[in-house]
Amino acid sequence: MPQLIQIPVWRDNYAYLVIHEDRAFVVDSPEAAPVLERLHDFPGVRLEAVVNTHHHGDHVGSNADLVRATGCDVVGPAHDAARIPGLTRRARIGDVIDVAGLPLRVLDVRAHTRGHITYACDRPFEVVVRHGHGRSPLAIERLAGRPALFVGDSLFAAGCGRLFEGTPADLVAAMRTLATENPAALVCCAHEYTAANLRFAVDVLPDLSPLVARHDSLDAERTPSGSSVPDTLARELETNPFLLVLDPMMRNRLAQRVGADANDVVAVAGAVRAAKDHF
Repeated sequence: MPQLIQIPVWRDNYAYLVIHEDRAFVVDSPEAAPVLERLHDFPGVRLEAVVNTHHHGDHVGSNADLVRATGCDVVGPAHDAARIPGLTRRARIGDVIDVAGLPLRVLDVRAHTRGHITYACDRPFEVVVRHGHGRSPLAIERLAGRPALFVGDSLFAAGCGRLFEGTPADLVAAMRTLATENPAALVCCAHEYTAANLRFAVDVLPDLSPLVARHDSLDAERTPSGSSVPDTLARELETNPFLLVLDPMMRNRLAQRVGADANDVVAVAGAVRAAKDHF
């Protein structure tokens, strides 16, 4: 069974190193040094690919240096190939691609950017390591034995990425795509925005008990490893306003808070995103 190793990069970015026997790939690292340093802990393991979810510099910044250091492939969205530096393998929406011996399903989650994709790995991970900034890596037992979604900036803990290029309709489509995935899957997002996201989520859904509990327990959650992610899709389905907008009852509550028509899911999602942008 593969291992999933979180790597803290820059101020609040996370890359994810996947180890599968003597093969590996890394997802969305802005710089190469932390990845290469972590690889030293796995002698005999070869980095076969850097996998990109979208074109932003804090996700593709390591591509050239990792290729020079290891000769690895660069995997990225085929429909946004021109913006992925050094792309050698095109991931097409709907395809299943093999990376380091693991099948990855390619999902369309365009919204944050027009080219954004998610990679779904249905193989369970034997070891899942959180590693927050300024802390030491720690295996989290309750997260082991689960598949994973490498979501980049399309979904965060209790939030989602800004709509830099997409529309509220794109956001709803992306949330619907992610909501149909295995709820046991790990949401491997690329930033530690959880505290700010939970403050906003509690503001728009103040009486939602699972959300309030998550907000109140965040410090304890982060204390051992310094990180609150990855966590399960099931938890996001209970506490993330951008997924909850898909539920008619929750949508009605959100619509009242943000002043939108509860019968129009796109309007409510757009209003919630705008409210978060100005929170």
